[in-house]
Amino acid sequence: MPQGLRCVFIMVSFAALLAACGGGGGGGGGSSTSTVDEGPYDVSGRITIPEFVYVDGDTSDTSGSSITPVNNSSTSAQRVPNPSILAGYVSNNSGVYSSGFSYFVDTTDVYLTTLITGQKVTLEAYDAATGFSTNITASLYRKTAPTVAVDSDTITDGESLTFTAPDSGEFYIEIINASGPSTYLLNVASGTDIAALTDSSVNADFVPGEAIIRYAPGLSASSVANEPLPGYFTQRMNDAGTHGVFRFNEESSDGVRRLTGLSRAEQKSKTLDMIESLRSRPDILLAEPNYIRKAYEVTPGDSEYDRQWHYPQINLPTAWEESTGNGTVVAVLDTGVLVNHPDLTNQLLRNGASVVGYDFVSSTSLSNDGDGIDSNPNDPGDSTIGESSFHGTHVAGTIAAQTNGFGGVGVAFDARIMPIRVLGLGGSGTDADLIQGIRYAARLSNSSGTLPTQRADVINLSLGGPGFSASLGEAVADAISAGVIVVAAAGNENTSDLSYPASYSGVISVSATGRSNQKAYYSNFGSTVDVAAPGGDMSSSSSNGIFSTWGNDSSGTVQLTYAYLQGTSMATPHVAGVMALMKEVRNTDSESFNSSDANTLLQSGAMTVDLGEAGRDDIFGYGLIDAAKAIQAAGATIYPTLSADASSLTFTNSGTETVTLTIPSGVTLDSFSVNSDGPTAWLSILESGPMDGTTYDVTVDDTGLDLGVSYPGEVLFEYTSTKSGSPAKNNTLSIPVTLVLVDPSSSPDAGRHYILLVDDASVAADQGTPDTDVYQAVADAVDGEYTFTVTDVPAGIYMLVAGSDNDDDGLICDEGEACGFYPITGRPETVEITADRSGLVFSTGYSEAVSSSSTENQGSGGGYRRLQD
Repeated sequence: MPQGLRCVFIMVSFAALLAACGGGGGGGGGSSTSTVDEGPYDVSGRITIPEFVYVDGDTSDTSGSSITPVNNSSTSAQRVPNPSILAGYVSNNSGVYSSGFSYFVDTTDVYLTTLITGQKVTLEAYDAATGFSTNITASLYRKTAPTVAVDSDTITDGESLTFTAPDSGEFYIEIINASGPSTYLLNVASGTDIAALTDSSVNADFVPGEAIIRYAPGLSASSVANEPLPGYFTQRMNDAGTHGVFRFNEESSDGVRRLTGLSRAEQKSKTLDMIESLRSRPDILLAEPNYIRKAYEVTPGDSEYDRQWHYPQINLPTAWEESTGNGTVVAVLDTGVLVNHPDLTNQLLRNGASVVGYDFVSSTSLSNDGDGIDSNPNDPGDSTIGESSFHGTHVAGTIAAQTNGFGGVGVAFDARIMPIRVLGLGGSGTDADLIQGIRYAARLSNSSGTLPTQRADVINLSLGGPGFSASLGEAVADAISAGVIVVAAAGNENTSDLSYPASYSGVISVSATGRSNQKAYYSNFGSTVDVAAPGGDMSSSSSNGIFSTWGNDSSGTVQLTYAYLQGTSMATPHVAGVMALMKEVRNTDSESFNSSDANTLLQSGAMTVDLGEAGRDDIFGYGLIDAAKAIQAAGATIYPTLSADASSLTFTNSGTETVTLTIPSGVTLDSFSVNSDGPTAWLSILESGPMDGTTYDVTVDDTGLDLGVSYPGEVLFEYTSTKSGSPAKNNTLSIPVTLVLVDPSSSPDAGRHYILLVDDASVAADQGTPDTDVYQAVADAVDGEYTFTVTDVPAGIYMLVAGSDNDDDGLICDEGEACGFYPITGRPETVEITADRSGLVFSTGYSEAVSSSSTENQGSGGGYRRLQD
């Protein structure tokens, strides 16, 4: 089909994308914004892709009738570098999709790579299209023993597996599919930090047909003659009945239709109009949407136990010597908690045998437990088997999982959890319910008519969303005034847009870091971020997520287990737990410790390790939370520790980096050394600079090492710590070192790219139509990038998107395929074409598909339909 012909565009939430872009009307095709020249025009540019990105040599996108096999056995294995992230395709049959595109047989893919002892290989599999199921078996073989599997496992759609190299050498990775067309992402040396690009459009969502309103003091609806309120209260939010959730009548008194039969977008628009009309009334002091808040987590990873790397990262082991959170209560406002989980059941605040907590999910369509609010905070999960997030259980475990010899452990493992359910199906909840949960935790009057036996010391809010609510802000302020420390997630949209409740004054807003202390790719940032904490980054490996308590209901019965998750939701309980540690320290001195105290210490730098720009910055706030520093700031005396100005070192060839140590009083440096894996001793260290034991040169020599391999190592500093009244203690400071030798002959390649200009007229129409104009160019990677020219484009306003179609289903940006938007994937903008355009540059990369993003406004099961090439 020639470029410029009409085709169908599919994306479930295109209107949300427009909101993120700030786009509006404006037509494409025959609706040009120009009245002088309709074109057509040429639009050109280039697309970059990250280093270490590669593609299966025989995907289904062949532009032909069958696949030419290139990597179907060990004798024809495709060589892939270490590290690398690769997208692939396998299928044990051929056929035609409902879209009319064809898929082809490619049962087996085999790759050859070099691994160092302990390095990991991860694989994640995806169904190629609706109606197909994935059944992939992957195996790891030594090249010297290609018939004896080192490890093997079978996974289905959305599942992942991890292999660990038992020794150093060359290995085959074999991937076999026993079902229909499937895509996958293969990550070699997944401990290496490989950035992933993800779309994360954001748009404030709220309950159509509802508002939170408050009467003006001394007035009521009867005060306004002949103007009764156009609806009724579904929930009163205070004792006086002047504040509550208001539901608009479906039809007005004159029979004019309000919301019935309208699309959700139309319902929301109508709701905002009705709220605006309420605000004009003299009897209404406040009227605002009942915003929907979401749990801030991404997808669960491998449930296999691994060490909780995120705890040493914030210096918890040192802090535990002086505080474990004993006597403190942390309220977890979330999806509820699996109250019988063996790592949590003894950690819940109780009144006798009864759990002190509450379920404030008032909507029976959202609650999934058969009723509205009740006294049972147990998480009933979602209605679809295998899709329950058990988000609150994961959060609660990070705060206070028990030390009982199995599973994980919590930051404040002697604290108690007050579980409060405010999120229902899909991890969604409303401000109205959240307000009541906050008031309950602070032991203030609330819709339950009950109060907990004691007030929470800390409230953890691993949830949020855009949209300022004065009512929610007031509830937060009331809790803070009652003495509660409120900690909230900054959000997962990779944006500086404000998210609430994290952006309210007095709330400690938490951004997320990955294993290398860099900003997690999804984490929000901006002027309201106060502190950073480990949230995980599973773009390269599920084991780089946060490990905690969880439930798995994929079998139809909830299994009480553990899992890796990532998100600012996972970062927030680290900080809430540290607040509990600090509270215990202060209580031993009979001193209060409240929100003002916590924020003052935080802003002084006394609780954090500075990251990023010196002082406060918009990425990390005042720095990475440090539990040991925090309890010291609260008054505890701890063993002093040795620290360095580098948490890790990465080299791409021979070179030297300087490491500077800070040696506090009470620390004696005993020795320094290195460990490294590889055929030669490539890593060394020498004291340098003032020769006072504080400055060291770390040197890498790549002589004799193989290109295309990532070599791990570490620098070790042995030291002794002393403090008054306690015995001396021996410690080790380890700084990981990675040498990545890029093979210049192996250029990045993310597969054939389809570059689409999508007519913005579809945006104005909301959700797109079958008549959407799409103009397309096709490009293959040359020296690690793509150049493109889209021809015969009429004047208009367009979205510019590019990606691969490895399964050849006619959709780019599916799971396991490359995808990117102009100018930045997380912040797309429209492109106005009124003349030839050139020099448009943007990036694509691998992630889970746009359609499977964790943010609510991404659709499900859809990508961007391309033209037949």
